[in-house]
Amino acid sequence: MSLKRLRRQTFACLFSRRGSCTFFVVFIWFLFFHLPSPPPTQNNTGMDRPPPEHRVQDKATFRYQSPFRRSPDTKYEKQLSNSLEIIEKAVIAQNHGNDKAEHRIWQIAKDEEHRGSDSTAFEQVNKDWSYTLVTDQKAIDFVTTELSSIPEIASAYKSYPHNVLRADLLRYLLLWYYGGFYADIDVFPAKSIKTCPALAPFFMPKSNLETHPNVSLVVGIEVDEPYASPQFMHDWHWTRSYGLIQYIMYAPRRFSPLLRETIIRVLAHTKQVDERHGGLFRSLAYDEKTILGVTGPDVFTDAILDTLSASLPSTHPLVQQSVAADAEIQGLVTWAPFHRLSEPLCVQGGEALPQVAMGGLCVLPISVWGNGQRHSQAGGFGAPNACANHRFGRTWKKGWWEYIFG
Repeated sequence: MSLKRLRRQTFACLFSRRGSCTFFVVFIWFLFFHLPSPPPTQNNTGMDRPPPEHRVQDKATFRYQSPFRRSPDTKYEKQLSNSLEIIEKAVIAQNHGNDKAEHRIWQIAKDEEHRGSDSTAFEQVNKDWSYTLVTDQKAIDFVTTELSSIPEIASAYKSYPHNVLRADLLRYLLLWYYGGFYADIDVFPAKSIKTCPALAPFFMPKSNLETHPNVSLVVGIEVDEPYASPQFMHDWHWTRSYGLIQYIMYAPRRFSPLLRETIIRVLAHTKQVDERHGGLFRSLAYDEKTILGVTGPDVFTDAILDTLSASLPSTHPLVQQSVAADAEIQGLVTWAPFHRLSEPLCVQGGEALPQVAMGGLCVLPISVWGNGQRHSQAGGFGAPNACANHRFGRTWKKGWWEYIFG
């Protein structure tokens, strides 16, 4: 074999391997950054599958600590808090001290074509409420105009590599700034908002205003299995054995301190991720666990429990019930008081320590908004006090693997 021919064959071999490697790198890059989401699927297609075996352990877990709270940037969070409060004071002053929210429903979708029948039904059943679909363009306008005094908000919103991160932050911002009722577009109205028994105290006649709850936020329960074993949590793909819903929320008043704290933590946790995982493959840092802790139910639940802990006196029933359930936890509000709720549990704004603005909170039983799940004694879609059914349609957790193989 001539030397020239040998060189030609060697070059061809190297070129082939290099080409294969290049193709592989480009394919992976495309997979993570440009592959579109799977086509929409029917809602609740997995409801006919048998649920995982219910495995429990003797000791409950009523408190988790997020890895993002081990070394928080308190200076940055205080700066954000001050900036948000400046906006609050300016808007309330413009409204002559009135912070009552308009009866308005908020939903988020790329555009009108992506709404679906559940979203349309939600608007139709609640015709006495104003309705706003926040599209991608409206969202950008909101964060860059109304909230322009805090550039970190628009910067974080635009930088997120996944739509679910933007949708999470946006819902907190909308209800904090405007108040009103938020629901994901795959939430079906089992009852109208004003005929929901759990929300009845908020819609009493004007003659009974003194009976209205003094709260700024109403939330539901999504997961309530504090005795769940590690295997049971693994089967359900949970990072926590309890958590609050953020696919439905109601803010009777604008500028809830609970939502303010949530927004602060979302931005602070985002900053931590950016500092640790910047660069070309930043998208890979946002796995399911990280998303839950940066913008999802984990950060939302923690922000609310920690705000209650910092706001309520040590003699408050929520603190006392938390201590009774776990003596090692002193002076904190844990999940214990919310385990197996059968009636709404409300903490009035006036129950907070003097000079502390907590805003007030109502937590609804899981069957009100979290029904239809096969755990946590959630009850079915037709439960007597069910007011909304989350259909769990094409969710952000579903990718091509599950779409193809189930």
